[in-house]
Amino acid sequence: MIKLAIDLGSSMTKIYRADTNSGVVLAEPSCVAATGDEKIKAIGKEAKNLIGKTAEYTNIVYPVYEGEIAHPRFAAAMLKEFLSRIGLKASSIKRAQVLFSVPCGISERTLNDYVALTEECGLKKVWFVEQPYLAALGAGAILSETDPVFCLDIGGGVSNAAVVSADGIIAGISMNVGGNNMDANIIAKLSSNNKLLVGALTAEKIKNEIASLSPGAQGTMVAEGSSIETCQPTAASVQAAEITDCVRVYINKVVEYAVEVLRTLPAEVAATVNRGGVLLSGGIMKIPFVPQYIAAKLGMRYRVCEEPQYATVLGGGVLLRDKALLSHFAKVTDA
Repeated sequence: MIKLAIDLGSSMTKIYRADTNSGVVLAEPSCVAATGDEKIKAIGKEAKNLIGKTAEYTNIVYPVYEGEIAHPRFAAAMLKEFLSRIGLKASSIKRAQVLFSVPCGISERTLNDYVALTEECGLKKVWFVEQPYLAALGAGAILSETDPVFCLDIGGGVSNAAVVSADGIIAGISMNVGGNNMDANIIAKLSSNNKLLVGALTAEKIKNEIASLSPGAQGTMVAEGSSIETCQPTAASVQAAEITDCVRVYINKVVEYAVEVLRTLPAEVAATVNRGGVLLSGGIMKIPFVPQYIAAKLGMRYRVCEEPQYATVLGGGVLLRDKALLSHFAKVTDA
């Protein structure tokens, strides 16, 4: 029986195969390139490579926006293509057992949209589990009723903060804040300070290569784009210190919400969480000093997942191998 865990993110889609030793079998951008009349030209990494390079009649669409299915038809086409890329045929899809990660506190309407998506893709046996459980399990945490785990995950379009135990989510929140906001802020910063217009791909590259929350952030890269003043192709040297605030402002927003989650905890739970510290996941944790910065703002010890960008989908694999846990945490079965 094929068993898949799927993290259908706003920026990246990741698929983990739990019935074999394959592990993460797909990690591709959650985007679609389509013409004005919505004819699909490319999906995934091929579509992302077209950003900023297409004619005006081609649009780059992100079917999943801030955790919601924003464009159902494109979302279904994208997921079908990704399933095809990992070798699943229509007959295999019908028999597969699939677990989807969904945002913390997902609404009934959004959950119904996910159910409709799976039905459109021909999936028959489906579970939906809130992201904080999966991130905790993917990081190797042991969930019990007596020792709650505080998880903070920062994704591309959605961040989740929650205190979880084997009995459920004690307190949690999903925020429409993430790495994509940082990219947009970098674009705005270079436009204002350097008079340089860059695209989303360049902004993301700058973030990944030189961004840091270190007090003495160092690093330089040459960003290519066009001059705002002359509209001619040009380049500018970008210092790590220049973009520190582009990252920090959104980390501060996530921490602000996380603190509100902690404030709702009963005294005994708060004491346990404080002793245990915070479990950090999400690709943003790979930016130097982000984990240390978050821990300092929270005044807590911290632990970062070994592979923070894959924590959620790895946790899905853990659940698929444990029927008791799966039945306890799943929101929907037999979609």
